[in-house]
Amino acid sequence: MKNIRLKIVLISLAFFVILASCKKDDQTIPPPQEPLARKILLKDIVMPHLPSPYYHFEYNNDSVCVKANFASGYTIYDILYSGDKIREMRNNIIVNHDTLRYIYDNTGKLSLIKFINQENVNYRQAKFTFDGSSINNIEWDLLSNTGDITIDRRLSFEFYPDRNVKSIEDHRYPHAGLPESTSITTYEGYDRKINVDDFSLVHDGIHDHLFLLQGFRLQKGNPAKETLVTNGVKYYTVDYNYSYNPDGTPSIKNGSLLFYSGTDSGKVFNVQTQYSYY
Repeated sequence: MKNIRLKIVLISLAFFVILASCKKDDQTIPPPQEPLARKILLKDIVMPHLPSPYYHFEYNNDSVCVKANFASGYTIYDILYSGDKIREMRNNIIVNHDTLRYIYDNTGKLSLIKFINQENVNYRQAKFTFDGSSINNIEWDLLSNTGDITIDRRLSFEFYPDRNVKSIEDHRYPHAGLPESTSITTYEGYDRKINVDDFSLVHDGIHDHLFLLQGFRLQKGNPAKETLVTNGVKYYTVDYNYSYNPDGTPSIKNGSLLFYSGTDSGKVFNVQTQYSYY
């Protein structure tokens, strides 16, 4: 009888041990946290036959862009912030000390960039209008000493449903002896990789200041084709192919550019953009 009771006690004890173990195993264990995504720190954009590097960027210890260099020193900007928003871009080359001052509306959207010279005169500005969270228009104005405003350039944007820009209409108003013109650039065949140079789509090269996009993007991916039509005449197409880094950023963009009009009509040129990162 004692042996039977002992067996019952041992069996009961084993049952409770197994039950306790099962309860412990059933507890929800939180999954391991994913590591924070590494910030993409674009260093240089290089294009053959153009000042090199064409764009160059530097960052602080928090991986925030604090300096932008265009055309190997043609303009060099110190970038200042208020919180996580750009407050000013200050050109600090010897012959130009313009300040680009970012102005935001009461919802936090970028509404205006003032171009202020070293005499503290606001002589130019870029105005931004949005359709919801998407950029709709950017308009560049010249301000005279008498307070008159002259529009000299307006960009209008159309987007695909995935929020990659489909077309950019660049309307130039008659100014300084130049005639009025309209160019439409269309982008097709976006990949699902990472775009790092969509800021360049609004930059007018040596004719105007570079500014960095704040609060909106134009391209999430990289287009396979670009077509330019100027004043209703097809000017060129470029077919692109890319080499990528393991993180999905482009390392090289190669393009085959075919001119349809102008003095180079019918000619094909190879173009290339190289990207490097920190």
